[in-house]
Amino acid sequence: MTVPKRFGVLRFFGTLLKVIAWIVLVVSILGAITAVVMGGSNAMTSALSGLMPAESAALFGAGGGVLAGLFFLFVGFMYFLALYVTGEMIHLQLAVEENTRLTAALLLRMHQDGQAESAAPYSTAGGFISEPYEN
Repeated sequence: MTVPKRFGVLRFFGTLLKVIAWIVLVVSILGAITAVVMGGSNAMTSALSGLMPAESAALFGAGGGVLAGLFFLFVGFMYFLALYVTGEMIHLQLAVEENTRLTAALLLRMHQDGQAESAAPYSTAGGFISEPYEN
């Protein structure tokens, strides 16, 4: 026995959140790789030299790219987890609702079948109507 699918909009948003989570993860990985590559380049060091002393920019340039890449990857992974878990929670709650409706329908059917059996008519001869009458 199956029950009809309900709450199509919630199913859509649950799936959409999971797709967005994967996109965020891919973008964060690409951003981390870019930060590591750009961190070791002279372009990053020259861009930072305008913001801080040249000695600090030079120290931050090589190792800072790796740290920025790791930070970017960590933050992206946290966003991925938050979005994916939210999408899965929506699907979990929808599955619980479907299971509850299915259980209620089965219990109702069992109750109705039990009522039909207990209300079976008897004949005056002491047997069921469906049984042949014997003397």
